[in-house]
Amino acid sequence: MNIKYNMKKKGVSPVIATVLLISIVIILGVIIFLWARGFVEESAQKSDRAVDMSCDDINFEAGYNDNAGEIEVVNRGNVPIYGFNVKERGAATILVTNIQEQTLAQGESNSFDYDREPATELHVIPMILGETESGGKVVHTCDDSVGFPIAAI
Repeated sequence: MNIKYNMKKKGVSPVIATVLLISIVIILGVIIFLWARGFVEESAQKSDRAVDMSCDDINFEAGYNDNAGEIEVVNRGNVPIYGFNVKERGAATILVTNIQEQTLAQGESNSFDYDREPATELHVIPMILGETESGGKVVHTCDDSVGFPIAAI
């Protein structure tokens, strides 16, 4: 048996193969990281807590003054309220109005002009101002469960 080796053929050295493999893995890792970063929303904070958690601490009352056509709001909690979403539920429609006239601090009260249709129920939902990790401000609307219902007239 005569085995001849062809010495003119050369392969990739194991060192170069390892370097190429590690480079490809690093590049794929960076691509996946940049792609996934778009899905992760920056969480807003309020007093070192997530804004959603601060919504649970909101305590306010709201009422509708028929004579003046105003919604009257009193903030009885510890969290400043930045504004309100007002959901008006009629016979066939739901109308959402955003009211951001001024911040209601602790213990403050205010009234907002609001013309409502007869036989509609109002649901006043608070909005609070949070801060992102990068220092920006973001408005967060709390869940409907935190809101205050006002019965139909």
